[in-house]
Amino acid sequence: MRVCDRRDARLVYSFYMHNLKDFAKYEPLDLKAASTLVYYDKILEIESDMFLRSEFARYYLFEKTNPLQIVGTVAFRNINYAPHALSAQIGYKIDHRFRRRGYATEAIYTGCQAFFSEEHLHRIEATVLPDNVASAKLLENIGFVREGLLRKNIRISGRWQDHYLYALLNPYE
Repeated sequence: MRVCDRRDARLVYSFYMHNLKDFAKYEPLDLKAASTLVYYDKILEIESDMFLRSEFARYYLFEKTNPLQIVGTVAFRNINYAPHALSAQIGYKIDHRFRRRGYATEAIYTGCQAFFSEEHLHRIEATVLPDNVASAKLLENIGFVREGLLRKNIRISGRWQDHYLYALLNPYE
């Protein structure tokens, strides 16, 4: 699990090319733009800048036996260090060829524990499409609690779609 930069653009591009249509079901992606290496080079540049400012952190997950094979990502965004908030949102995705092997569970759990213990966040939120039962179960198994429904929350494939809101509170407080 590590942060990638522009030197890793080809690895990131390959990861997305194997999963682009699948990922587009769950997130707002411009399929034409997201099909180019230039797109990932720029995304990695932006993510690196945001990481240095402590605003965003995307960790790429690599296969344990093959350090050049990206199997997924876990990202912390909208990181809010204000004393009255101390929160972030988490997003994650796993290559369809590597699902149900524990990568997502390990990465989400490890990432959340690090943000709670090292960054002293109070709350981490996740949103899940109502029909994404596997993702909901994954979050619940880690300890996230469903708090409600965000109506017409994110535009995916040209439609505003509802999402369940899940949250995990800092167990160290």
